[in-house]
Amino acid sequence: MTVHRFSRRAFLQGSVSALALSSLPSLPAFAQNAVRVRPEWQEFRGTSAYASFIDAIRTMRANTNASSRASLQYWADAHGAFGLHSAPHFLGWHRAFLYAFEQQLRIVSGNNSLVVPYWDYYRNPQIPAEFTDPATGNPLYMPRMNTNVFNALSLAPFASNIRNFQRGTSNAFEPLLEDAPHNPVHNIIGGIMGSVAQAPQDILFFLHHANIDRLWHAWAMPDGKGIPWTSSPYWSGSYRVTSDWAVPRAQCYHPNWLGSDYSSTALPTALPAQAMTKGRVIRVQAQAGRRRGRPPIGDFATTGPRAIDAGRRSLGGARDIGLSENSVSVQVPLRGAETDTVQTIAIRARGKKAGKPFPSTGYKSISIVLDDIKVLPAGKAGGYFYKVYLNLPENGDSSDTESRHLLGTVGAFEVGAATHHAHHGGQSGSGAPQLVFPATEALANISADEYKNLTVSLVRVSGDNAPKGRAISVGEVRVEASTDEPYDTTPNAPAPAGSPYKR
Repeated sequence: MTVHRFSRRAFLQGSVSALALSSLPSLPAFAQNAVRVRPEWQEFRGTSAYASFIDAIRTMRANTNASSRASLQYWADAHGAFGLHSAPHFLGWHRAFLYAFEQQLRIVSGNNSLVVPYWDYYRNPQIPAEFTDPATGNPLYMPRMNTNVFNALSLAPFASNIRNFQRGTSNAFEPLLEDAPHNPVHNIIGGIMGSVAQAPQDILFFLHHANIDRLWHAWAMPDGKGIPWTSSPYWSGSYRVTSDWAVPRAQCYHPNWLGSDYSSTALPTALPAQAMTKGRVIRVQAQAGRRRGRPPIGDFATTGPRAIDAGRRSLGGARDIGLSENSVSVQVPLRGAETDTVQTIAIRARGKKAGKPFPSTGYKSISIVLDDIKVLPAGKAGGYFYKVYLNLPENGDSSDTESRHLLGTVGAFEVGAATHHAHHGGQSGSGAPQLVFPATEALANISADEYKNLTVSLVRVSGDNAPKGRAISVGEVRVEASTDEPYDTTPNAPAPAGSPYKR
């Protein structure tokens, strides 16, 4: 399970007051929404709605007034200001954002039946040809680093043991889906798609998020899996999607309640073997980032144990790490007391997962922190990302390496979100941008003789076009102990009879 701890300013302001809601656009009652089906792009481009879609996007791209809802810049600014990333409600907020943009698209087009189609990259990882044609006047074209996202794809969110939903629970779907394919698709495509603040300027953003929303819906079928029911406090309040538009959170439980459905609710069962474009078969390269062992350990200066704040302590780390086209490992040697802390947390985590709580009044969880993280000029265009692992085996590979050792992903998109968050006062400790990867579950999977040397590996995954040289710098990689509970192992109650997933 991966849950980045930093949360967005918008999440902290998530519950919009009744007074504020009175001035925002209202939504119809749940049952009153006419349900329109979002098709896959290849199907959509052959429909009569295609011309309306192209005309609407052309109009919105030509509108340079960023304060106008009829401009793409307005939606890019809203995503940058209010979007939830690496935080609770990532999926719910983006469902609401997609709904709001679709309403505006209908207004601009004059077509009240217009929908945002989805791009099923698990079926064809090649960006649709209409988006890569640089012909003058094509509103779908944007400069991008890559046109194939195969290396961004993962089947991990759809494993049979993923039965919980929200962050803070074990085997949780939302953080897994955000870690891959969501973040890597942004990163591999690159260009504006790699920027949190500007991604909606690329219309692929909306097709990508329609597919992410579809995958969430497909995973939840047929019984709702671990999504809390709408009576849960989880759904209290509203999502602010723009400066003057909010959507009740509970209405985002099911896409039908926002008037949407999908032409296919099939989950991917395998990675695509090939891509089709303009009538030609393109063999897809073997997925990058597959290891034959741990990357070499870099020669980095170490940092010692120290308090971060009242509830967090660094057990040790390394500083001044540069990430380039070469994968690298960062070893953090621990001293006696710090090793004991790690061992205690690991034993407690194993007991917690087995339903045998191990009492503790001290530190309860471990995170890997990438502090003072920056995208360097060579890496700003994207086209790459890194998989972050804890204690990869030194030699060989195994089928369960991803689930046992993977903590998450890092690329320009994630760093951009962390940087925006730090600039708005949301970071503690150093005050610099940082990414936090909860590692307690991964820690519980390693043997006790490894506790004295924890190793963080950053495995580079590149698209066909990717930068060389230093792309990202990290001021410090550290192992951090916290008094916070690592996760909740109690599964959510099944959806009641009134759920649309209980048909």
